[in-house]
Amino acid sequence: MKLLKTSITRILIFVWVLPVLAQTSSRNSEDSLTLDKSIRTGVLDNGLTYFIKPLENSNQQITMNFLVKVGSLDEQQHELNFAHHIEHLSFRPSVNFPDGLKNNSKILSQFGMNMYDIYGRTGAGVTRYFYNVPYENEKAINTGLLWFKDIASGLDLTKKSIDRERGVLLQEYRGGVASRAQKTAYNDVHSTLFSIVNRTKSFSYHNRNFPHHDLQKFYNKWYQPQRMAVIIVGNIENTAQLEENIKSIFQELKSSENKIEPKDKEQSNPKSEKNFTSVVRNSNGNSKYEFKAVNMYLFYKHKVDKKKDEGLGRLQRQIKGEIIADILKTRFNESSKIDDKTTIYSSYTPVWDIPRDMLNITINTELQYEKIALENTLYILRQFVEYGIKKEEFENAKDNSLETLESYNTSENPYWVKEIERYFVNNQALPSNKKEIITNWLSKLSKEEINRLIKEIIKPCPDKMGLIFPEDSESSLSSKEKTQEIIKKKAMEKVLPYKPQSEIKRLLSQNQLDSLPNGKKLIGKVGKLDSEVYILKNGSRLILKPMKSKNSNTLTIRGFSPFGASCYPKEEYTSTMFATSIMRSSGVGSYEKKDLKNFYENTESIKLGFNPYIFSNESGFESELSIKELDKFLQLLYLYFTKPRKDQAAFENWKKGYLQDAKYIINPSNDLIDALKKVTRDSTRLPIASDLVKASQRVNLNVAHRNYLELFRNMENFTFIVTGDFDSDEVVTSFQKYVGNIPSNAKTDCNRKNKAISIPNGPKYYELSASDLYQTENSFYGIRFVHNPPGKKVWQEELKMRVLGMVLNSLIYDLRDKEELSLYKISAGAYFDRRTQRFEVQFRFSCLPEQLPIIREKTNKIIENLKEGDISGKVFENQKNRIRSIYTPQALNQPSYIARKLYRYYRFEEPPIASSIIENYLKDLTFKEIIQTAKRYLKPEYMHEVKME
Repeated sequence: MKLLKTSITRILIFVWVLPVLAQTSSRNSEDSLTLDKSIRTGVLDNGLTYFIKPLENSNQQITMNFLVKVGSLDEQQHELNFAHHIEHLSFRPSVNFPDGLKNNSKILSQFGMNMYDIYGRTGAGVTRYFYNVPYENEKAINTGLLWFKDIASGLDLTKKSIDRERGVLLQEYRGGVASRAQKTAYNDVHSTLFSIVNRTKSFSYHNRNFPHHDLQKFYNKWYQPQRMAVIIVGNIENTAQLEENIKSIFQELKSSENKIEPKDKEQSNPKSEKNFTSVVRNSNGNSKYEFKAVNMYLFYKHKVDKKKDEGLGRLQRQIKGEIIADILKTRFNESSKIDDKTTIYSSYTPVWDIPRDMLNITINTELQYEKIALENTLYILRQFVEYGIKKEEFENAKDNSLETLESYNTSENPYWVKEIERYFVNNQALPSNKKEIITNWLSKLSKEEINRLIKEIIKPCPDKMGLIFPEDSESSLSSKEKTQEIIKKKAMEKVLPYKPQSEIKRLLSQNQLDSLPNGKKLIGKVGKLDSEVYILKNGSRLILKPMKSKNSNTLTIRGFSPFGASCYPKEEYTSTMFATSIMRSSGVGSYEKKDLKNFYENTESIKLGFNPYIFSNESGFESELSIKELDKFLQLLYLYFTKPRKDQAAFENWKKGYLQDAKYIINPSNDLIDALKKVTRDSTRLPIASDLVKASQRVNLNVAHRNYLELFRNMENFTFIVTGDFDSDEVVTSFQKYVGNIPSNAKTDCNRKNKAISIPNGPKYYELSASDLYQTENSFYGIRFVHNPPGKKVWQEELKMRVLGMVLNSLIYDLRDKEELSLYKISAGAYFDRRTQRFEVQFRFSCLPEQLPIIREKTNKIIENLKEGDISGKVFENQKNRIRSIYTPQALNQPSYIARKLYRYYRFEEPPIASSIIENYLKDLTFKEIIQTAKRYLKPEYMHEVKME
């Protein structure tokens, strides 16, 4: 039941439905909309609302938001994606910013800002614009206000401007090509069941052909002052002056007298809606690698009395609805452990395109199992209604939600920005004693109230139902009549009371624990950074670095061996690299995957389980956990190192899982990364896209299991690093008992430890075919420069390379913003890859085929200009300031960073560098040094280009 914590977090953060002032719901509407008196607010004559919330905290940042109450659900079918299109245009030239603001380093750098401080998000009912200022600076704040004003009335909405953005939006849409078939089918279901949802199947045609004046009309209709709000939160000293500035800048905006009908009245047409639909999901590409998935969606409408939904009523309903959904999730999860072909999800709060006030059940299963999956789901729902929830389930839900509520930090900007938005957009009250009100109500909430609500919402038959089937499939559930017959039949069957699965308290039995002697007391030696070094009785090395931290109960543990898949013959390489993933799916000792899942769920800090890895030249794991669960974790480690299961059935399910998840794994941009790695001989990790899915189907279980055991039983080669706030004696004792007793009876014969990978000569240009697992109309272009380190001071080169990569990334965005090319997914970066022991600079573009030659030419021009120093020094200063904001004294002394320094020393023999030296080096770093770095690494003989289409 501790899984509820995550979902309750979503309730209390995402929904926070708080039109509340007292313990009754009989307050009038004026009371229910009370606003915290510490917030300065006002409404201008034109209807625009502003909110100013001063905060005194250690973070000097000023957070500025501009809200417009319009989103995707406000669009008519012929206005598809218009709200998103306008959001894009907000970063283009406008009245006060002829060159745009987001990529205007000349303006932003003087405020200590960069392009990542300015962004936007288009939602279902609101569009958000963000502008973050590092500290109170009137000029910087007024610049943000002028940008907000331009969004309200000063955008360039000429035909040329609108047409220019069509290509960028098309690129954004095409980026999800691998999952397009699933997304299209999903939209077909929801647009049929809910008339408020537009069909997106014709997006490409619509995006190319809609009349530009339709978008202009949409903007003029919805971008009205009365639908807008300015929110400013942070360390603000002169609130009165800021208020005057807001009035001065926005008062001249004019408001339209045209009344906008509420979107539900204007758009929704219940008569056109259906309560059942089944659609076919088209194939994306190679059917050999397609998983025959069936997706089912059940919707149970919660009929709400709007009069009871005022004040505390709406808060109660939302939280109770989420408690129902989350307890159901746990029960569904238990069912999935028995039926490993099916996963079932539930939710109550609104999602992107579904009207609120519905309990939504999603069933994902394999073709030919859909009838069983539906029957099992209906059985659990019947059980839920007939017998209700158990006391323990309910108490866990309340405890977790109260704990989450207590964790909210009301002294930080994000809390207030979100709450003020909900006040403005959703008419949710924001009283000063909000926590107290919610805590008091939630502590008194009873199990009986939840059970009554369950009976109100979950009826024998769902109100709406949609199904998605693969191509060329047959199923009785595709028929509405046959499906309803199954549902009615299950509604008449007798169900038994729910019995929770027994909790696994510990992984090792008492006999097993007794067989693991504690061993003699160990004496540690002083290691790097004043760490403590111990040698366990099996020869493994333990490095402890106790240190005080805010998360006083948290440990970071990393274990590694410098040997990996490269120790084995080429034909065993792939199977060895996949071995850890297979072991996680098979389980350990007497525990199958479903048993371990149950164990993880009942922990506080090991919910993600134990995740070992095997790379080309390293094996190990990295975890973060609570000190009080150290013994549990080390028992888990002991089993993973000594008793991984070899289970053929689990292995076959593992292979199917890769096919099932292919639509999430495969991405053309990631295929480009894999192609760049391949042409530069980088096989240190598994591929990340299409080749990963294909490789998974060629794995040999026997090889994977054998080599896994050999690598993880070679304890003499393992080092374990532990950092955090802990008692050394306690940690040493636990490691000696569990880790020290792991037999070291395998000898890995490998001479490729830390060996640098040979680099192919350039320049080379490769033309490759895109993956056959999807169809794409795009071209993909990438460049990778690779070169070995020039000397021993890798840390200096690494910092210079990071700045170089950030400068290049900033420059290539000019191709989109200044050169007006149709680019959305673009990136550049530079880094030191410790696996390959080489420096790499990489560029990636997803583009229209006809624009690729231009992009190639202009990217090479950017590279040459940088090498000649023919770029603005402001670009460098901006990126230098950005990296200095990352490498702050506080960050450099965090336990996680200290752990990283220890790992790099004991793994790669990199000497730790004092934080003050790093700070001073970055402070003194010059533009000239970056130019020299560019000349050193961006040479033609290190260059490899890939064109993929």
